[in-house]
Amino acid sequence: MNEIFRTRPGRKRKTKQGDKCLVCGDSAIGLNFGVQTCSPCKAFFRRNAVKLGTIEFQCRDDGDCPVTSDTRRQCNCCRLAKCFRVGMDRKAIRTDDQRRERLLLIESNRQKRSEHNIINKSLAIPNKPLIRPTNLLLQSKEDVYLSADSYDLLTNIFHGYNKTCTSTPKEQLTMPVNESLTVRAFLNASSSIYISFISFLQLLPEFRSIPIDGKFSLVKSNFKHVLFKHCAYLIHTVTPDLHQDSPVCLHLFPKEVYASFCERSFALTPFVHDPILMKLSLIILTFSTYLSVSYECQPTTHTKTNITKTILQAQNIYVELLWRYILTRCSNFQKSVHLITSLISRVLHSQKSQIMTEDFIRTSVVQQQEQELAPIIQSIWIPDAR
Repeated sequence: MNEIFRTRPGRKRKTKQGDKCLVCGDSAIGLNFGVQTCSPCKAFFRRNAVKLGTIEFQCRDDGDCPVTSDTRRQCNCCRLAKCFRVGMDRKAIRTDDQRRERLLLIESNRQKRSEHNIINKSLAIPNKPLIRPTNLLLQSKEDVYLSADSYDLLTNIFHGYNKTCTSTPKEQLTMPVNESLTVRAFLNASSSIYISFISFLQLLPEFRSIPIDGKFSLVKSNFKHVLFKHCAYLIHTVTPDLHQDSPVCLHLFPKEVYASFCERSFALTPFVHDPILMKLSLIILTFSTYLSVSYECQPTTHTKTNITKTILQAQNIYVELLWRYILTRCSNFQKSVHLITSLISRVLHSQKSQIMTEDFIRTSVVQQQEQELAPIIQSIWIPDAR
């Protein structure tokens, strides 16, 4: 009869019932540093063998103290000597860095095995194209798994975002509150966030394939709304210590505008800690023809039908990728539907509550101080001439 003992994550040790530790005679858990030992003697050897040469171990008797499960703590000198005498190998002790590397390797291999199993199931599906917009709600299990190419795309999105979107709202939220603090200065301080997000979009082949006038239209029509959500994501994840209850926001915005901003930000809180979900959502919103729910200004339209078609085709790719990711993320189809429904409803709600903030900025800053705005801010906030 065998008993299984787990000595560290990812590893199993087997020992026969009744096997004894060769150091103290207690019940052994398996081979440790080349010798069958119990857990306390294993830990003792790892902790003390590396100290040889740096401290001196002394026996208070004649150097031959008995080492048993009852007396093993009485003399470290004799206990360590017996560890070496029975054959425990000091060279087998890993450093802290080596242990961390091994644990990371074990976890990495576990994830790779899990992903490999998922990919194998996906690749086993015969003659089914990756993108099937009319079949997105099929409940068949064979349709929920991401392909190897989809995993690569998600990885590229994750790392591309982290590489380019290094600017955070920290500069704006820590600005000194005094007479020189204005909404114009606050907007201009946001320029780096806008530019870094454009750098992220440039990594997407679908965005690069859009003609320059189409890209300008997307920036003009959607960036006010996308970047508000982007900043809400950054505040909750990258700079959680800088909560939106910042004296800067309280100083700049009227109470009702500030309340609207907080409401919009809090609505997205359940989703901000998923490393993929928010990034895909921001991409999908960017590839929209027109996000604003206010039509006081003429929406920017695409003069060429093929540009609109290219944009919507790109959006379809990431909509399906998001849905497949959610199906893989959730334990069942019903939870997947609930998650994406909640995400859509909260995004729509945030669009509505954003009108007040947009109106305040446009009337108090854009119409009065547009020439003092940074170029990227002008291109986003100043409406086209009618």
